[in-house]
Amino acid sequence: MVGSLFASVRGGIVGACISVFFMLSNPAAFAQDQGLSERGKAADKNNNGVIDRDEAGGPLKANFDDMDCNKSGTLDGGEIRGFFSGEECPKNVGVKSKVAEPLKATSQGGKSRSVGVRARGVRVDAVIIEPFSQTSPVIGRLVAQKTGDVSARINGAVADMPALVGARVKKGDVIASLARERLEAERDKVSATIATRRALVKFARAEYSKKTQELRRITNLKKSSAFSRARYEDLQRDVEARQASLAERQSQLKEAQAQLNQVIIDLHNTEIRAPYNGVVSEKHTEVGAYVSVGTRVVSLINDTEIEVEAEVPSRNIAGLISGFPVRFSLDDGTQHRAIVRSVVPRENIRTRTRPVRFIPDFGPRRKPFAVNQSVTVLVPVGKVRQVITVHKDAVIYRGKDRVVSIIRRGKAFPRKVKLGPAVGNRFVVEKGLKSGDKVVTHGNETLPPGTAVKILTSVSPSANAERGITR
Repeated sequence: MVGSLFASVRGGIVGACISVFFMLSNPAAFAQDQGLSERGKAADKNNNGVIDRDEAGGPLKANFDDMDCNKSGTLDGGEIRGFFSGEECPKNVGVKSKVAEPLKATSQGGKSRSVGVRARGVRVDAVIIEPFSQTSPVIGRLVAQKTGDVSARINGAVADMPALVGARVKKGDVIASLARERLEAERDKVSATIATRRALVKFARAEYSKKTQELRRITNLKKSSAFSRARYEDLQRDVEARQASLAERQSQLKEAQAQLNQVIIDLHNTEIRAPYNGVVSEKHTEVGAYVSVGTRVVSLINDTEIEVEAEVPSRNIAGLISGFPVRFSLDDGTQHRAIVRSVVPRENIRTRTRPVRFIPDFGPRRKPFAVNQSVTVLVPVGKVRQVITVHKDAVIYRGKDRVVSIIRRGKAFPRKVKLGPAVGNRFVVEKGLKSGDKVVTHGNETLPPGTAVKILTSVSPSANAERGITR
């Protein structure tokens, strides 16, 4: 008996949902009487044209307070339609609705029972407002912000080259090493010279101090009969000579220290290191070869700091101000966003184009890129206007109709929309949605009206931020 009752209740709810969904997706249903349907009238025991709280059963009972927009304690056709169509609250509350409400669930002992439904996990995306304009495709390419040859800074023989063509290196990694023996010997020689010159400076300082003390002593005897002017003048000249000798020794010590510093720098430069992260694209020398200052060792490309460069017709430059958003596609067909970084003030006199640099946004998923890889940039050629867009995955095709599942109060409801042109992975919405609406993008193919949903994650960054868009 319990099993029969449960089957009856479940059948009533499913039947009600199917009935409501049919009416929402069937334009003819909207043309019918705006009041309660025949099955709704059967639930209206007191024949007052609305469903009272004690008359509500099944989905109506379970969602009565949410449906009752005007808080009248009753449900009319407009309120029932508003709930199952996903509207916040019908504009014509109190007017009989176009849509039939679900049937009353089977009850026991004259009291209605509601059956709990597990929420379905779905992914959603936000409806957003974006700038939009007509565009013209321009062929461009990927360029690396950092690329070039890494050269030797000193003369020497190549002793080791650990970096191979295609190897990825980090800033500071050793690409090649030069022979160090000669420089190490030079370092030891200069270090010995420094030790000698420090001793000479110490001796010269002692001699200068001794003569200065003698001069001070004889100066104190100027008023004494023991004072000798000749001796005094000789000591003055000796002090000056010792001072000059000390200065010379100190200068020689500094010279030797500078030589040691140069040798230390040269020793450091025997290891040719990567100046930035990148990939070795070419080797220009090999172990055993002799390189001079400025000789190319390898070519390095930073493929993680990529920009887009395109030659844009001069007539279309005016709208490309710094920060302006555009779209571009790679040669594999994937579409991405970018913003204008700079318009280079150099015009090609033959093509009447100017190079424009864009900062691309490839999203969280990165794949290997190549310098000079072809791209197609959609450059705006018309007036920019603000449009509402929805993610393509949210749209379901039902004959001639385009339907999305909109989230209202934790439940999903079908909503017919009128779409405009496609812009990347989104559609321009001409009617049916507003900015900020949340629509289901995954799991919406078999989603009955009024189904409780659990939001798993958003499908794209547009759920969190408004971005630029061009067609």
